[in-house]
Amino acid sequence: MSTFKNVFGAASSSRNLAPWPIPRYAAVQRQTKNGYVQVKYTWVAAGWHYEARWHSRVPTAQIITYPSWQLNRVHPGKGYGKDAAPRMAQTLVGDQWIATSRIRYLIQQAANNPTPAAQSFLRAVHPPAVVTYFPGNNH
Repeated sequence: MSTFKNVFGAASSSRNLAPWPIPRYAAVQRQTKNGYVQVKYTWVAAGWHYEARWHSRVPTAQIITYPSWQLNRVHPGKGYGKDAAPRMAQTLVGDQWIATSRIRYLIQQAANNPTPAAQSFLRAVHPPAVVTYFPGNNH
């Protein structure tokens, strides 16, 4: 199994592999999961809480078979008063923000017998890292 160090080497290099900019002030968390490595960046901008996640190939994944990214954002809700608003959770797909609940539903549907359209959509949710080969990964 790969560790963060042999996947990225320098501590700050992973943000350079993202398909979108990640602010320098973003907090970074490195995790070794069950069979893969994940790096998570979190930050707040314009009232949204952002989370960008990179992970190496997940051994059990059937559609996303490459190191990939995902970008999510949450706008906290307010449950009372005249300016009450629901919590919003969205995932970036291409250049559009789509409700995260819809993404999760499609992932559940794709687990059984995914159509080519569902596979294409899920790949758009998980764009590949700029560099797709990392030393220490078994391909």
